[in-house]
Amino acid sequence: MIGEREFTVMNAQEKREEEEEEEEEIVCLDESFFINDDYKSTTFTFGPHVLQLLCLQSASTDFDLTGQLVWPGAMLLNDYLSKNAEMLKGCSVIELGSGVGVTGILCGRFCRQVLLTDHNDEVLKILKKNIELHSPSTNPNCCAGEEINSK
Repeated sequence: MIGEREFTVMNAQEKREEEEEEEEEIVCLDESFFINDDYKSTTFTFGPHVLQLLCLQSASTDFDLTGQLVWPGAMLLNDYLSKNAEMLKGCSVIELGSGVGVTGILCGRFCRQVLLTDHNDEVLKILKKNIELHSPSTNPNCCAGEEINSK
């Protein structure tokens, strides 16, 4: 029959029991469910310098995870640095907010020592992986990744 509806009449005890059953079906997700860690190996070329880095291909909506990708400003800075590498020879550098490490790792090719930093644990994981990928055999202590704590 068209428009036929089914109604259930229940007492207060039955209603509470049904609500308890519904509560048991709730799925709880931990924070890792919301973190994009689908990193792709990406090639960046700055003059004669080629870097292969793991990074995201698109931005995260979480302001705290913006370090998971390479920003256009880093590309411009790295182009400038690769053309003026002599000014970095023998220097020690600390990079605040390194993200995936594209600028600090490039500086590691010219500098005596480079410390790359970030404050987000997820970003630090990918930063340290990228540092491992580019540890120079001639100067293995050149680059290091550390957490920066602003508290």
